[in-house]
Amino acid sequence: MNDKKFRVRFAPSPTGLLHIGNARTAILNWLLAGRFGGQFILRIEDTDTERSTRQSEASILEDLRWLGLDWAEGPDTGGDFGPYRQSERKDTYRKLALQLVEQGVAYWCRLDDEQMEAWRRERLADGGQPVYRGHLSGPDRPGSDDDPASIRFRVPEGSSAWTDLAKGAIEVGNATISDFIILRSDGRPTYNFAVVADDLAMRISHVVRGDGHISNTPRQLMLYRALGARAPGFAHIPMILGPDGKLLSKRHGATSLAEYRRSGYLPQALINYLSLLSWSSPSGEEFLGVERIRSEIDFDRLGKSAAVFDPLKLRWLNGKHIRHLPEDRLAGLMAEFAGGARKSFDSRQWRLVVEACRDKLELLTDVTGRLEGFAGRSAPLEGENRELAAHPDARKVLEAMAGGLERVKGEIEPGQVKTLFKDVEEGTGVKGKLLYMPVRLALTGTPHGPDLPSVVSVIGAEKAAGLIRKTLSET
Repeated sequence: MNDKKFRVRFAPSPTGLLHIGNARTAILNWLLAGRFGGQFILRIEDTDTERSTRQSEASILEDLRWLGLDWAEGPDTGGDFGPYRQSERKDTYRKLALQLVEQGVAYWCRLDDEQMEAWRRERLADGGQPVYRGHLSGPDRPGSDDDPASIRFRVPEGSSAWTDLAKGAIEVGNATISDFIILRSDGRPTYNFAVVADDLAMRISHVVRGDGHISNTPRQLMLYRALGARAPGFAHIPMILGPDGKLLSKRHGATSLAEYRRSGYLPQALINYLSLLSWSSPSGEEFLGVERIRSEIDFDRLGKSAAVFDPLKLRWLNGKHIRHLPEDRLAGLMAEFAGGARKSFDSRQWRLVVEACRDKLELLTDVTGRLEGFAGRSAPLEGENRELAAHPDARKVLEAMAGGLERVKGEIEPGQVKTLFKDVEEGTGVKGKLLYMPVRLALTGTPHGPDLPSVVSVIGAEKAAGLIRKTLSET
């Protein structure tokens, strides 16, 4: 691998949101560029003028930046081989298409889509293969407004073969491929032609993309040969399936990166999980930091089979990445997702809340539910909770705990609360469920929740004692 020439690209179409499948492609290209000391290029494929929007482009760039991906060249940064939007490269495509016509490997064609479809159906009805070879194309001369014509590439005899860096050796017979349009009658390039023209101009050395593009590769190889150029290395990564074995789509839940961002996923967790859908670490480990992945990823460990998207595993990985965040970073993210509720806590209290929640969060959106446990009970106990708090042993614990808290002057730290529980246990002889749960019910109104010493510390000794006394009077 020649590190100095290693250049990969991500080329999304700005026709909507960035989805998980495309995000994975971007991530793998970026990781490989880092692994081989190369360059990651961003190109916008916006030849679909009816559906492409600058708003979608801006959204895609924002999502990529949120992931932490950066690019050496792109529509926003420029570079030596721009422009980086296909809509701004029309002259390049036309010039190259005319060059192929002059070489005799492409020709003008006046057959429109309806005529081609009619011919295809006729061939199938006659039992033949609908492989078109230019016999209905009309005069081989440039088109005009009154006589529109596209440019069609003449498929050569033989076969197209390559050693895929993910799949291994692949060969396709050219006899199964029709002559294909490279420049439409309105001057727009087709996908396969524009991709080859751009990858050549931008000196792309490796193309890493989904295996849905395998069928495009023979046509692209033909174009490279016709242009006298060396094709890049191709690596076709397996598709992503839903839990039902079908191609991942909206019916399986969230698919856009923006949805995962709003749902409280961390970018490093998505990079970790999406990379594992196509690659595996030599160590066999699954919880991996971004820099670790960049240092280990290689073509020889790319997967060959379709991967099943497991939302539960992604949540699990996200929780592990949350637990490994520095305290200040986690505190900031939790505050962001807590919104106005953050204002209910001073800096000391918030630090305690963060540490108490760290091991319980799988998503950052879980924060709001966790904060309820630190607010203090506001409604009277009912049903089983009331019965438990009224148990004689529970009342002994509550009396002792209230007395201990009332003797505290100023702030109380979690360590002090733990000591107080030990004192209450020794003094009352009560252990286990009836030692801790009555206090939790008195303070929060629920039998489960955040770390109890942290809850007491955040609520404060005075307020906690008051809530316990209130519980005793109610039961």
